[in-house]
Amino acid sequence: MSSRRWLNPPIVMIVGSTLAGIVFLIFAGRGPVYDLIMRIVNFTVLLGVLIYFVRKPAVEGMRNSIESVRKMLSDAEEARKHAEARMKEAEDRLAKVDEETEALIIAAHKESEVEKERVLAEAEEAVQRLKGEARVYIELELKKAQDLLRREVAGSAMDIAEEIIRNNVKPEDQKRFIIEYLEKLEAS
Repeated sequence: MSSRRWLNPPIVMIVGSTLAGIVFLIFAGRGPVYDLIMRIVNFTVLLGVLIYFVRKPAVEGMRNSIESVRKMLSDAEEARKHAEARMKEAEDRLAKVDEETEALIIAAHKESEVEKERVLAEAEEAVQRLKGEARVYIELELKKAQDLLRREVAGSAMDIAEEIIRNNVKPEDQKRFIIEYLEKLEAS
């Protein structure tokens, strides 16, 4: 810090002026060396004045620039972290979408299996119902056929019995049957 104190502009100006005076006393004559030294002294004085007046704004400007760069870096870092978080969130959502898609496919497969079983059960129930209806219909038709067959057999039996009676019953048997029938009617 002590070396920076010597760079203070007022001190530089005083030292420069003193040196200029010493140089002027030593080199009272005008020659090329004198011109060179005077230029150096003038430059030093001008530099001291510039440093004195420009140092604070330049330092402030540099500080502001440094702070601005730091803020930009901080903002960029924050934006990067935010972008990484959003990317991670998007990746998580994408992973969840894959999981949800897989779950939906599995659920749809299970649902289709349940639906398949339900449709097969309904079809089996319809088949059983149709079998039952067919069985009832067949039994009805069988009874109709049996009744028809009995009627035809009975009719044929009557015809055959009538034929047998005609051929085997003689007129005196007929008289006896009529008398027995009439006696039964009178008794009732």
